Amino acid sequence: FTLAAYRFGKYKSEGDTPHDVAELTFVMSDPPAEKSLEGLWRAIEATLAGVTLARDLVNEPAAVKTPTYIATLAKQLGKECGFEVEIWEPKRIAAEKLAGLVAVARGSNEEPRFLHLRHRSKNAKRRVALVGKGITFDSGGLSLKPAKSMETMKCDMAGAAAVLGTMTVLAKLKTAVDVDAYIPITENLPGGKAQKPGDVIRYRNGKTVEVLNTDAEGRLVLADALSLAADTKPDAIVDLATLTGACMVALGTQVAGLFANDQTLADRLLAVSSETGEPMWQMPLVAEYKDDIKSAVADIKNIGGGHAGSITAALFLQEFVGTTPWVHLDIAGPAFLEKGLSYAPKGGTGYGVRTLVRWLSTIAAE
Repeated sequence: FTLAAYRFGKYKSEGDTPHDVAELTFVMSDPPAEKSLEGLWRAIEATLAGVTLARDLVNEPAAVKTPTYIATLAKQLGKECGFEVEIWEPKRIAAEKLAGLVAVARGSNEEPRFLHLRHRSKNAKRRVALVGKGITFDSGGLSLKPAKSMETMKCDMAGAAAVLGTMTVLAKLKTAVDVDAYIPITENLPGGKAQKPGDVIRYRNGKTVEVLNTDAEGRLVLADALSLAADTKPDAIVDLATLTGACMVALGTQVAGLFANDQTLADRLLAVSSETGEPMWQMPLVAEYKDDIKSAVADIKNIGGGHAGSITAALFLQEFVGTTPWVHLDIAGPAFLEKGLSYAPKGGTGYGVRTLVRWLSTIAAE
């Protein structure tokens, strides 16, 4: 009821307020103890707040939600909810050799930011890394998108929004798992200093990438974050990104594509997503398709051969996770609705928050 009642109406002159739910009656054949029910309700309220935060961020115009804006908001949320926030500005980003983020940000007048968020628990037995793509507006860079395709590109930071929303929930519920979140944030614009097709990027792990299409920028900034995450040797890495239109061709607008190098991790996320109502479908990491991202002048290139675009994008990301158990969620379809559904109006859905919270809660309970 609360998800369906959501509205983003701050820019409507007459307002578009949420529909208040005055009363809900739950009928249970075997109701839990009152204490358990209170705990469940607290978890629901915290999760709904995380989803609403993610939706609001995705729906906010790109002129407002600049990288600096999101970084400032993250710092504020860290203080309010109880997680650590480290903000890297351009000098630190360059010093840490986040070459993909530096390259993509060159075309914009807005400075990039890189967020490292930490949730810690004294009772944690597992440590997980989350990565969210934070392109606050994607014009395609010099490989410019058609005007129609740009209309919804304020949504290209939905992965970052989902990760930030998840971190607020974990902190509020004091979930007993350690989580590090890595969020690269920038615009992708065709300014005079923008990266050019044919440029080569050298990453912090030594790999070189030939950039043949500047509109395949999400994987360039995710590579930085995945490399950083893998270096800390977590028990698992999960990244969320509005990465490819090809995934929408394959799975439509309501199902995310799941790619994994570890089947146990994939199975757990698939099971949890069926419980939360955030559908995912596992896609193959076809090793033979790696030939499609081989470059003549660098180790790899940032686009494939024209087919299986979501798979070749995932294979690109796999180059930066090493042997760490990893799942990549391509949420290009379900992160933003062109047509509303029963649980969400048109716009940002907050996809991923409920699944990540449920998954991390099950880890904490083990």
